[in-house]
Amino acid sequence: MRVVVDSNIIFSALISGKEAYLDIFKKNDVYIPDIVFSELDRYELRLIHKTKLKQTKFKNFVCMLFEEVIVIPKFAISEENWQKAYKICKDIDEKDTPFVVLSLELQIPLWTNDKKLLSGVREKGFDNIVNSEQLFDKT
Repeated sequence: MRVVVDSNIIFSALISGKEAYLDIFKKNDVYIPDIVFSELDRYELRLIHKTKLKQTKFKNFVCMLFEEVIVIPKFAISEENWQKAYKICKDIDEKDTPFVVLSLELQIPLWTNDKKLLSGVREKGFDNIVNSEQLFDKT
């Protein structure tokens, strides 16, 4: 299965440190927008604190997880899809635009557990979105 993952899924994977996430990422084609890296930089210390891992172990897990993802740079996405995604996200959370646009561009589902995003985009007619429970039912 091909799927776009948002930051909350990445952060959940990192905080939990569970091999289950690695397994899911290995068995599927997982895509992220390049914005995820700046978010990781911004929240690195908080993530390390929540994992209760030593910084070295945390960084090793990050590397293992990111070996399994495909990063799509912003410039590789059409302006038309950026505009569509912004219209969908602007009243919900503009910070989710890069994830929605990547889903639009690649025509694959967006995986998130953000309830506000899930319900908000569905209300606007964007249905190519799943939460963890729905994703696990598909795999």
